[in-house]
Amino acid sequence: MTEDGTADRPRALVADRVYGTVAVVAIVLALYFLVRGDESDTTAVDRAPRLTVEDPRPGAELSQPVVVTFDARTELRPDGSNPAATRHVHLRIGATELMPGPTDVHAVSGTTYRWTLPRLPSGPASLRLYWSDASHRPIPGAQSDSVAVVIR
Repeated sequence: MTEDGTADRPRALVADRVYGTVAVVAIVLALYFLVRGDESDTTAVDRAPRLTVEDPRPGAELSQPVVVTFDARTELRPDGSNPAATRHVHLRIGATELMPGPTDVHAVSGTTYRWTLPRLPSGPASLRLYWSDASHRPIPGAQSDSVAVVIR
């Protein structure tokens, strides 16, 4: 306290100034990258080709094992991944989500492939293929149309 009864102003320490400077630089960089963006922020969705289920057709009644024929519009390896291994195919049918095993996806012609699925629960189901990234997260907007089927 000073002689007139008022409190002393706290002194800024060197550490306070350093931490303050670091915080300001971090905020400025965060704003820069937020505004600037980059092409790579959206390339996963932009570059993932559309998947099209060619068979089964909507309303089809399917016997087990279910075989799905699809056009990936890109070359695939037998495990359903692209040659660069940046994405791979997943399938959701009803409440079941599947990923191809090491030799499950077979080339039919060009970029059309056939995948024989393991035994599935019987009844009506919706089938949809989608691309996932290397961490198995779905790539937003990179899926086929949904196909309604009945599994026997």
